Amino acid sequence: MTIQINKALLGREYPPYAVTVERGKIKEFARALGDDDPLYLDDRVGAASAWGDVIAPPTFSITFRDEAADTAAFLKELGTDISRILHGEQEFEIFRPLQPGQTYLCRAKIVEIYEKTGRSGPMAFVVRETTIADGSNEIVATMRGVTVVRL
Repeated sequence: MTIQINKALLGREYPPYAVTVERGKIKEFARALGDDDPLYLDDRVGAASAWGDVIAPPTFSITFRDEAADTAAFLKELGTDISRILHGEQEFEIFRPLQPGQTYLCRAKIVEIYEKTGRSGPMAFVVRETTIADGSNEIVATMRGVTVVRL
């Protein structure tokens, strides 16, 4: 059974959401990655660094979640269900490291929808981009994630 992806979602912007970075979560994330860089784990090393505190690993923003645009709602909007999708890729562009105690504003948008045919048949690729801005609205990072849908 072939399905159609709702291409009208191209350009859709989701409501902004705030995330406050917790020191313990940075350390927990670094440990889960097996990354023992003292810039992520040691408060004294962080305080002596150019950043003046520990920093988050570059991929830490993957933990940022938007309850309003959760996976079930996103899939329903697309016109599919979880049995037809997989995570295609994730890309991070870091302009400045994320730091504990800071609140960041995240803005997600669907920036591209395209189709290709692979060995297993037709697929749609949905690219969501999330910008992460600090308290002065300066963008500190951007994440791009690709959801692959079997059509």
